[in-house]
Parts: sequence; structure tokens; C-alpha cells
Amino acid sequence: MPVHSTLDLSGDSLLYADPAEVQRLRDPLVAEQVQLLARHHPYYRQVLAGGDPGQVRGVADLDRLPVTGKQDFLADPEAFRLAPPDRLPVEERTLAYLIYTTGTTSGAPAPLYITTSDDWAYLLHARRCARMLGLESTDVIANLFPLTPFPMGARIRADRTAAAVGASIFQGHTGRGSAAWPVHRRLDEAIDLVLAHRATVLWGVAGFVRRVLIRAAERQLRLPSVRWCFVTGEATSDAGLDDLRARLSAVGAPQARVANRYGSTEGWSMIACADGHGWHNPTPELVHLAVVDPVTHQPLPDGETGLLLISHLRARGTAFLRYAVGDLVALTRQTCPSCGRTAERIVSQPVRTKDLVKVNGTLVNLGVLGDALVDLPGVAEYRVILDHRQPGDTFSGDGILVEFAPVAGADPDPVASAVRERIRELAHLTPQVRVAAADEIYDPAADAKPRRLIDRRPTG
Repeated sequence: MPVHSTLDLSGDSLLYADPAEVQRLRDPLVAEQVQLLARHHPYYRQVLAGGDPGQVRGVADLDRLPVTGKQDFLADPEAFRLAPPDRLPVEERTLAYLIYTTGTTSGAPAPLYITTSDDWAYLLHARRCARMLGLESTDVIANLFPLTPFPMGARIRADRTAAAVGASIFQGHTGRGSAAWPVHRRLDEAIDLVLAHRATVLWGVAGFVRRVLIRAAERQLRLPSVRWCFVTGEATSDAGLDDLRARLSAVGAPQARVANRYGSTEGWSMIACADGHGWHNPTPELVHLAVVDPVTHQPLPDGETGLLLISHLRARGTAFLRYAVGDLVALTRQTCPSCGRTAERIVSQPVRTKDLVKVNGTLVNLGVLGDALVDLPGVAEYRVILDHRQPGDTFSGDGILVEFAPVAGADPDPVASAVRERIRELAHLTPQVRVAAADEIYDPAADAKPRRLIDRRPTG
């Protein structure tokens, strides 16, 4: 189906265009994608059976479609792979590679199929992200995502971003080691590579990048070549970003900037042009964002917080329509006062729906609780554990245990007091506090991401 638009898709003009013109571009893409998935996508073929996909003629009609939940995908990832008809161009029918996201009901990673055209789409997405951040072909990227048993989406996409702009990249290859395949590196070895290559960009899960900077400071190393930290993979608050900036300064990179990328394996990443101005959608012709009421799934106007939905407009491998990634956000299409872009952007701190739980009858945002200690002086690693005051006794009330590892040379007693007071302020509960080794709390060799909060209370 031809796209009737005067917009130049070879550059970034789309990101500054009138939103009405962007919708005119999107409408035929939406109509074509819905028709294609209704015929050749196992999940949507079943969901849309008995309906008339032809009634979805554009963006305004997407609300006719049901919301797809993350559990729908995790229950049967193969059902979300398009079986492309022979009439499509070869690049839209050819499998390029797979990436994975965790969390299937069986515990196995869930595959996402990437065709050649999907890969090209991501290269376009990555190039626009790079332009927004000022990533150059002369940059040297340290890929600090772990080498996991399954191809981690973020790790592979860091490589594709380097390819998109012609930058250099090297692999830290940390993660859980394998006796049969001795290819993993220890934390110190990854830091040595950062030094040897004079990396200008540190890119990884926020908690691991933080550990890299802590360890570099412990070794009294200097990293003056670093000018960017790209962090993703876990929610990072303003306090967490400030903590990273302070740690960059401590290793001789005081001018380095921190870019907090928001996204998911299924939904790609959104980029903040500047702190406090939200996360932009760099490719509105590829991904459509919407916000709905979490209960009724009715659309919400810009500025109101609701459940974030993504729709793929040109995906040919794994594809989603009105897919709920599980976050509560607010959107706007107003012109960004910082950069002048008009494409939709997320303007509230995303909140994981699974993180809103009751603790002793009070609704608590576990994301905030889990990030409570990141900027507390003297804390190197930490985690917050929810359990009943008497484990196994559901009538004993809720309790909180905080485990923390002090920074090298710190007296743990005053740090423990500060930890106790910080949690008391946030949760109105006095926690138990326990000093532990850093690797006991978060072992970068074993875990791809730190688990800042664990809820051990029975769910039944």
C-alpha cells in the first residue's frame, strides 16, 4: 500500500513535522499492518476472527482492537511471529536473527524474530537516536551488557547502533561463566578494556555501569575519555542518574553525560533529548504509542497517566498491535521546549504496574522503594526484601529487610542508620538492616540485572 505523504523519510524532518501530517503518514501503514496480521499472524488471526479488519483505516481506528497483554506474548511467543506471504519483498520474509526477552511461564526466554527489514528499521531507529544524543562515528563504545545464555536484545542493539553510525565498539563479555565455554570476562578485565580502548561511551544496565564506576574508583583509575553513559534495562530515578554523574566525576570524567534510555525489548527505546523533557519516539513511522485507562482500556488524552500501548507499523517478524508493556506513563504531542521535536514523547517517570502493591494496607510504589538507596553515601550495593514479619506467617504483618554493602573503607554502622531512616521515610515502616557482601546482593557474573526489590510474600 503506498504511503501518501510529502515528508522526507531519509532524514529527521518527520520528527519536527505537524502531528496531523505524521498521522496522514501513519494511517495507510496502520491499515496495511492490521490487514496483514489479520491474515498471516497466528495470534491476531485468531483475535480478529469474525471481525472486519478493513474497518481499521488508520490511527484513529486502532481503538477498535483489543489490548494485547505481556502475558499473552509470554504464554506463546511463537504465535506472535508473522508468517509472511510470498508477495512481500525478500527482505521482509528473510530471518536475520533472534533476540530474547525473559519471563515466559516456563521460565525460558521468549524469542523475538527479526527479519532483514526489521533490522534495517532498527538501524534507522538507532541512527536517529544517535543523532539526538550526539553519538559520532569517532566514538568508541564499551558494550557492557552481559554475555548471557540467550541473545540479549539490549546487547545486540548496542552493536547495531554502532553499525548504524559507523562507531567502534568492543564487548565486555561479563556474565555467568561457563566451564565448557571459557569466554567470559571478570569485572576487572572489562574495566581494563575500557582503559585500553579509551572508551568514550559506557553502555549497559544501569546497575552494572554503576558497579564498573565503583570498582574503577576503588582501583584509583581515571577514565577521562568517557563522555557518555547510556543506561537502560532497569528503572533509574533522577537520584540514580545523579549518582552516576558523581561516580563519573570520581574517575576523572566530570563532563560525561548520562542518557537514561526508556524502552523494552518488544518496544525499542525512547530517547531523552535533555533531562526533564521526557523520552521521544525517534521513529513514529515505525512505532505508534498510545495511553489507555488500565482497567477499561479506553483511550486517555495527552497528559493523563495510563497504560502504555505500542503498535508496530511495519514489523515483519515478531509483531504487536496495542501491546501493553506493563508501564504507566503520560504522553504528549506538544512541541518539545528543549529540542523542538513534535513526535510523541513520554513525559512522566514510567511506573511498572507490577510495582504498585499493598504493604501493610498502604499502596507503595516498589520502584521508588527499590531505588531508595542509590544516592545514599556509603552504599555500594543494596536490595530491599518484602516479607512477613515472621516468614511464613501471613498474620504477622508485612516487614522490610534491607541488605546493603558499604563502599570500601566506610563504617557500616552510620550507613545502616541512614538506610533505616531513608526506608522509614518512604514506606512508614522501620526495616531490619543487614550488612552483606556486594556480590551476595548483586553478582555481575551471575545476573544480567540487579534485583533491587524482592517480594517474598506468598501470592496465594
